[in-house]
Amino acid sequence: MNISQKSVVSILIFTLFSFTFIQPGNAARILAIETFAGKSHWNFMSAVLRALTDNGHNVTAFTPFLDGNRENYTEIDMSSMFEIKIGMDVVKKRQQFNNQLMSTSYMMKLGRQNCEILNKNDQLNNILANKLQTDFDAIIIEPGIISRCLSYIGKNSTLPVIHTSPIPINTYTERITYGDIHNPATVSTMLFQFAIPKTFFQRLTNTLVFLYTSTVIRFQEFLLQVIESKPYDLNIINPPSLVFTNTHFISDKPRPTPSNAVHVGGIHLKPSKKIPQDILDFIEDSPHGVILFTFGSTIAVNSLPRNILTAFKEAIAELPQKVLLKYEGEMEDKPKNVMTIKWLPQRDVLLHKNIKLFVSHGGISGLYEAVDAGVPVLGFPLFGDQHRNIDNLVESGMAVSMELFSITKDTFLKNVLDLVNNDKYTRNAKVALEIFKDRPMSPEKSVVYWTEYVIRHKGAEHLKSQALNLTWYQYFLLDVIALVILFICIVVLIVFKFLKFIRKIYTKIYSSYTKLKSD
Repeated sequence: MNISQKSVVSILIFTLFSFTFIQPGNAARILAIETFAGKSHWNFMSAVLRALTDNGHNVTAFTPFLDGNRENYTEIDMSSMFEIKIGMDVVKKRQQFNNQLMSTSYMMKLGRQNCEILNKNDQLNNILANKLQTDFDAIIIEPGIISRCLSYIGKNSTLPVIHTSPIPINTYTERITYGDIHNPATVSTMLFQFAIPKTFFQRLTNTLVFLYTSTVIRFQEFLLQVIESKPYDLNIINPPSLVFTNTHFISDKPRPTPSNAVHVGGIHLKPSKKIPQDILDFIEDSPHGVILFTFGSTIAVNSLPRNILTAFKEAIAELPQKVLLKYEGEMEDKPKNVMTIKWLPQRDVLLHKNIKLFVSHGGISGLYEAVDAGVPVLGFPLFGDQHRNIDNLVESGMAVSMELFSITKDTFLKNVLDLVNNDKYTRNAKVALEIFKDRPMSPEKSVVYWTEYVIRHKGAEHLKSQALNLTWYQYFLLDVIALVILFICIVVLIVFKFLKFIRKIYTKIYSSYTKLKSD
């Protein structure tokens, strides 16, 4: 056997060795827990998990939304334990979120309900108590929007904990997640109605909203822990090693984030598929183009008040474009240019060249689909982060935002025609598309790389902010400020005493001089 043949044999042996021993060893075992029964939330979480399973990692997922088991992926059904939030009444939902205090209280209550559900799951408890350290290499959870009770997951484990954040910003959990709190002078809170606070009044309002809601949330959480303490109410917080956040510069203005926050906005976007034939025929038989109108899976359009539905129908009837409308049930007096459908492949439809406009409630998943398709948006934000989401696209020049419950036929018709006929919106949408696509690494590759990174480095403590090690008064420099104030007070006191002493000496000297002069 010559040297060349020996080299070939060596390479073959090494390759076989690699496939036999190295590849399986690189496959991480991941426990994933979806903690919120919102379809859009699961779309983000499932996209993160699919990126991992497609790259050979093994995932066991507790979820209320079943996709079906597949290679490297095992589901544990939680659908019977959660109330699936689909097709909700728009008026009731709006009333629920019409007030900052009411909405934050509701979300905190919902978060604790979800914690209670997970805490009572025997199968999950068995894994956390007995199998976590031996059967898994990492934990992925959605931490919740406001409540901190989910931080108990993995508390007794040394495994890396990874958070998924399906909305661009989690204002009220950032302190326990990242360690740092954003500056309300430059970053709008989750429930603020503007992308960025520009004016003095907006900065003032944003700051007051942040301080007020943060105080109320922490106080209410404290009361709940005192009045009805639960096993998941812990003083010890388990900060994540990594946070995958559904954020991109298009959907959220840049803001300071720590090294363990990875932006993977749009990871749920999949390659386009064939559109169902009836929908495709409707779209292609539209010489003036088509407008896609949907409020997503959470809100039922047929629950809109009659006067608003009438305004929409009357305006749509005057449009030269056809309208593809996601609508539950049969529509009375449906305009001739409208096709109603209970479900549609939104992503695939938006990518069709005949789509001229997307009318949306402002859910971040749908907006990423519009950006990725280069389609202008007419937004009707309803609650949560939707106002911020829409306003960010308004700032990008590809959207117009309207108040749903103030809609009239004329205002809706005017904005639709302006968005469809004014080329600036389409141009700006194409610019947003170019920015959205221009990344050093795809979201899927980012998820895989950083997950493997924190596993390799056993939690990657070096990525976490030092702020996580500080108490609240240390973080806000209250101890330093107190020392500075004390120092200033001491200096002022010393100066005051010194001046008083000088004044006393001067008084004595002056008195002696006066007495001597009089004598």
